[in-house]
Amino acid sequence: MKTQAPLTQAICGLLLVLFLAGAVHAQQLKIATLAPDGSSWMNALNAAADAVEADTEGRVSIRYYPGGVMGDANAIFRRMRLGQLNGGAFTLGDLVGISGAVNLYSLPFVFDSVDEIQALRPTYDPLIIEALEEGGVIIPGIALGGFAYLFGREAFPDPDEMDTSWRVWVQPEDTLSRETLERLGVSPVPLALAEVYTALQTGAINTFASTTSGAIILQWHTRARHMLDLPVLMTGGTIGFDPRSLGRMADADREVLLSRFAEALAELERSNLSENQQAREALLEQGVQIDPATAAQIQTWREGAAETRRNLLETGAIDIPHLEDMQRDLEALRAGD
Repeated sequence: MKTQAPLTQAICGLLLVLFLAGAVHAQQLKIATLAPDGSSWMNALNAAADAVEADTEGRVSIRYYPGGVMGDANAIFRRMRLGQLNGGAFTLGDLVGISGAVNLYSLPFVFDSVDEIQALRPTYDPLIIEALEEGGVIIPGIALGGFAYLFGREAFPDPDEMDTSWRVWVQPEDTLSRETLERLGVSPVPLALAEVYTALQTGAINTFASTTSGAIILQWHTRARHMLDLPVLMTGGTIGFDPRSLGRMADADREVLLSRFAEALAELERSNLSENQQAREALLEQGVQIDPATAAQIQTWREGAAETRRNLLETGAIDIPHLEDMQRDLEALRAGD
């Protein structure tokens, strides 16, 4: 028995070292999101977290902070820089400050259909992902949310009849949309997402752009009676990770994490596009009138948006990498080349 003691102690010591090594390499990622518990976003994110933990045998786990408890996108970025969070769920608009490339799919009044964007994505998704990584945020992919449309209490008149009494919500960082609206003679009102419903109640705004499903989920549709059937811009979202956090992982675990969240984003996109169609029908049932866009509306809004975009690019107020290439590819797509 005495001769076996050193061997037993050595084995126990080795097991302890291996256990402690495993504990050291285990990593919990703290991810914040505005999405509430029970939403399709959180269901998909929870499924991705379970898959990551299982595939990495517990070396990587995810803890979510849903419902905006960590603040808006700016607060999340600040907490990521301080190391309090490892990532967050963001809209594409939230990421404009990191790279204007995220605006490629969200240009006002550029695309006619989802199919046009999908045809361009094999080329431009990797460029957007690369630009964000260079700016300090790693994303596994992009989930399109569907086109946003204009909603209001009154029917949308011809453009020459619109004035500053039309108070339209815009996101604070969306310079392109704000300048476009000002050029068209209406009043853009920058507000954080969480402030929009109250602003609709008080009359601070009376017009907003949203996907059909988003309008219902956020209950904004209760403050609208009309929707203009003209795609304004494509919405989208993603999960952004702090590169420092991913740098502490083994390569295989990092690959698992990004792969599983890419799958979750793809599933969310399918769900988003399907829910938008169902929501369109629900809006009609709930008394929201969907008005076809007139030729004058289509021409004026598109020309106004294009002129605004040119001016902002020329003055350096905005920067949209790869825009000329994408516009050329879009024209070729429409021409059937």
